[in-house]
Amino acid sequence: MRRCPECGFPSKFARFFDWRDDGTITGTDRTRTTSQITFLEASEVETLLGDLSETIGIDIDRIFISAQKSIGKALYANLPIRHMKRVPANRFLRPQWLARLLVRAIASDIASLGDGVVSLDRYRAGSSMVVRFRHPVLAPMMAGSVSGIYESVEDMPGSNVEYHLEDGDLVITLTHGVGTPGAEERLVLEEAGEGHGSLGHERCGGCGVPLEAARTWEWDVRRGAITNMKTRNREVVVAVQSLNALLRELERELGSEIPRLVYDHQKALTLRKAGGGKPGDVRAVLKNKIEAMALRGLGFPTKHHVNEDGVTVEIENAYNRDLYAAKLAAALEWSAGGTSSIDWQSREPAGARFRLSVK
Repeated sequence: MRRCPECGFPSKFARFFDWRDDGTITGTDRTRTTSQITFLEASEVETLLGDLSETIGIDIDRIFISAQKSIGKALYANLPIRHMKRVPANRFLRPQWLARLLVRAIASDIASLGDGVVSLDRYRAGSSMVVRFRHPVLAPMMAGSVSGIYESVEDMPGSNVEYHLEDGDLVITLTHGVGTPGAEERLVLEEAGEGHGSLGHERCGGCGVPLEAARTWEWDVRRGAITNMKTRNREVVVAVQSLNALLRELERELGSEIPRLVYDHQKALTLRKAGGGKPGDVRAVLKNKIEAMALRGLGFPTKHHVNEDGVTVEIENAYNRDLYAAKLAAALEWSAGGTSSIDWQSREPAGARFRLSVK
């Protein structure tokens, strides 16, 4: 794999991702070209969704799959397999060997997002498709992306999705189905906004990637895995729009208590991950947390003020305002001790202002 001679970051991924000075990241190559993206620890997302499902009492994977379909369709529109739509959907003009060849052609792009290694088990045009992921991660997200691509290829309003693990591989089976009325409108993906800001990443002079990113992530394309070299944990690229579509749909179906539950669960999860180490200076801990979240594409405050008992934040581009505030609240509680409270002074879809205080 080619690497930047100055910082060692893989050249391919330096072209794929654009770290912007407002604390967000966008795709710049064939994948996720219109999506704002984040790097999240895979086990954290799985645990958060599992905790929410248990508390709410329903399996929310189906909503995540529906939200992720739009990402799959956006991905499809920028990949070579989009040309398959012009070919009539019958097994003579769309033979399985051709479908397998096209899936192989996009496998490296899928692997670049940390999603594992994709291959085609079976394909029958106009009827069904079976896809396999080696070294899989976030099964509902993979099922949603693949079903979005499948619906685009087959030019149909909906699909039936089933998936299971088989000897460690994720096997996704898709068949023709019908669309859910109103789903396209409810699960719409917002466009990524402008990326101007005052963050000022220290960047590599050769490839332009933040030097801290070069020190943080390592790609293994053969496994389709992204590893955080500091924590040794696996991470994955997640589309901000898909995550927000999931949370909006949960709130629509289950009520206004969902944002509070999401906040509480994310704060508790972040605190558990912090471990029992020695807390540091509140100002230093919060500064490091804010900068670390910006490196991951979670956003960066336009204004923030820290004192010994809390922090006031004004932010316009958080990947999700509730999740962002919860992560910061956990850092405050860990560094200062005690239990924090949040005062939402402004809480709009396009931005938020809040005060976190600890007793």
